[in-house]
Amino acid sequence: MTIYKTTTRILVPAVIVLVLSAATIAFATGKQDGYAQEVNTARPTPQMVGANTPPPVPPFLPRVQAQIQPAALSTVLSYYFIPGNTFTPDGNVSYTRQATGCVNQMPLNFPFSAPVHLPQSSQVVSITLYTFDSAITTTVSSAYFILSDGKGLAGYSVFASSQPNTANYQQHDSTQNNPATIDNQNYNYYIQWRTSGTYDSPYLSLCGVRVAYYAPLGATYLPYITKQ
Repeated sequence: MTIYKTTTRILVPAVIVLVLSAATIAFATGKQDGYAQEVNTARPTPQMVGANTPPPVPPFLPRVQAQIQPAALSTVLSYYFIPGNTFTPDGNVSYTRQATGCVNQMPLNFPFSAPVHLPQSSQVVSITLYTFDSAITTTVSSAYFILSDGKGLAGYSVFASSQPNTANYQQHDSTQNNPATIDNQNYNYYIQWRTSGTYDSPYLSLCGVRVAYYAPLGATYLPYITKQ
């Protein structure tokens, strides 16, 4: 009986140690594999394009989460309006600035960009695209609110598009419910606009993009004289 008791006391701890060791190895392996997969997904290799080749649209980023603590936000929307003639092309292409503040006559599908500077912890909820076309064509255009960490991660949270076969001025809001919290320490932000379609309308013009956001309470972003 003594021998059996001694054997039982030795075998049970040994079995427990083996099970725990196997579980630890499996957990560590899973964590490493998951981390590697996350890094590969979040840090894609930058795609090199030629000076006259339009780069692709960055991917959609659902549920944009900032690396900061959320702040108490105002319940009233604020706006950041960017005129069309401040957008610049992402490459060496020709285009025309209009006296009305619009830009046009750029190559089809070539992006134009403008930076966005908002108070820390603001929450961007939508954008509004303002365009003009003097002719009825099938050409459309889209504006994207894009965030980038400068290390290979870039994507858009919301976008707005103009409608085809429509002359004169247009104003269209984004429809996605995908708020993005501004984290100026870790990301930069900009609007990208481009035309698309089978026919290139040279007179489809970008006249402006307005960003709608909730500012943090007590934000002192704008100069005192500007806020009056």
